[in-house]
Amino acid sequence: FAIDGYNVVTFNLITLHDQLAGYRTLTGDGIVLRMEAREAELYGRRALDLLARAKQSLTAKYATTVPDPVLVEIFPQQKDFAVRTFGMPGVEGFLGVCFGRVITANSPASQGASPSNWEAVLWHEFCHVVTLAKTRNKTPRWLSEGISVHEETEQNAGWGQAINARYREMLLDDELTPLSELSSAFLTAKSPLDVQFAYFESALAVRFLIERHGPEALNRVLDELGAGLQINDALARHTMSSLEQLDQDFDTFAKDYAKSVAPKASWETPDAETVTDLGSALSWLNAHPDSVPGLTRLAVELVRAEQWNEAVAPLEKLRTLFPESIGAESPYAMLAKAYRELGKGPEERAVLEDWAARDGDALPAQLRLMELAEARGDWAAVARFARDALAVNPLTAAPHRYLAKAAEQLSERGEAIEAYRALILLDPTDPAEQHFRLARMLKEDGQAKEARRAVLQALEAAPRYRAAHALLLELGPSEAVDGSNVTPKAEGTTP
Repeated sequence: FAIDGYNVVTFNLITLHDQLAGYRTLTGDGIVLRMEAREAELYGRRALDLLARAKQSLTAKYATTVPDPVLVEIFPQQKDFAVRTFGMPGVEGFLGVCFGRVITANSPASQGASPSNWEAVLWHEFCHVVTLAKTRNKTPRWLSEGISVHEETEQNAGWGQAINARYREMLLDDELTPLSELSSAFLTAKSPLDVQFAYFESALAVRFLIERHGPEALNRVLDELGAGLQINDALARHTMSSLEQLDQDFDTFAKDYAKSVAPKASWETPDAETVTDLGSALSWLNAHPDSVPGLTRLAVELVRAEQWNEAVAPLEKLRTLFPESIGAESPYAMLAKAYRELGKGPEERAVLEDWAARDGDALPAQLRLMELAEARGDWAAVARFARDALAVNPLTAAPHRYLAKAAEQLSERGEAIEAYRALILLDPTDPAEQHFRLARMLKEDGQAKEARRAVLQALEAAPRYRAAHALLLELGPSEAVDGSNVTPKAEGTTP
């Protein structure tokens, strides 16, 4: 920078260096986690615990070790992530990147109103750390990405990539890349859809290898890569199949899987010029009663018209025909909304639970499930859904509030204390109440000094808060005024 202050990459890195100076560093189990200070307070411990679990689980599963330390950096601004990762801002489309023992990731703050599950991102990236360590950085991209996406799904059924209508069509329409050529799927991608399908197909290929040849064969392939063998040679050796046979078997496996998805559905699409209103949509569906696009079109129109009773039937049929469907065209959000408007609580809850189980990013479902669970006094469910919501967005107050109350009811004092502290950082509308509840939890946990500080903060916000005064009396005088550590006032001095 001293030589050339106008070098763009150097300038970006120097600016980022100054930003990083204010980051918090958390360490444990050979992991060094760097985060913006406020985010570290809100979910840093949770992130460090997740990374430790990933390290323990994945190194055992893949029979390898990872040299310490592994550095993980989480950025609340996408431009900082891009500069740290690529040297330049403006590179979008990445949630996380792994360079051997260095992981960079976008935090939920950088992702707008609909963030992705950050726990899934960190699990995915740490899996890269493991497979790269095992193979001495000689893993082809398709295999490394495929294993990481597969391991997301193994850890949580709502993580990873779910099949959708377009992926199903691509599998059946001979848009599948042969297994022996999968590395090219990323290099020749012409659109973001092609890139996402490359991830999906790579995970499907890993699933094929494990189901047909066993996890031991996959582990041996990774060992051979580390020893310098080429991927196709390693696959042929440990599957006892020629590449031609592997390609043929994978093609059959992928097509059979696609056919097993929504087997009773049809995929005719209504013509926009023919289907212009509810009446024409109903007429078209009479001739195509199992069309997923047609049912979706009708359901959208009915929901838009707030015809909730009428919307339930096509939405339930969509859910039955294609239960794997999540995302923009999913029936779950619309169906839950319809049941809520109709006052059908049990039905709404069943739909929301199905949606949340299938989609780890389904924050609206998780928030509503917390509300319903609290209303019926099911605190274990409140805590479970609150944790799921925090895995998507720990920067909003609601999940922390629900988790704090649930943990308090379940006598999980440590978790309640952590949740109340996070909630206070988010500037709640009732700071006195939250400080008071934190003080009570700290008192029960034997942390009298911290409890006294918290109750005084409650009284600072609401001086006439009687319950807080009572708790302060229970805690007794502080060390500074109990007479044991006070220096006597010299005679004649001003008090």
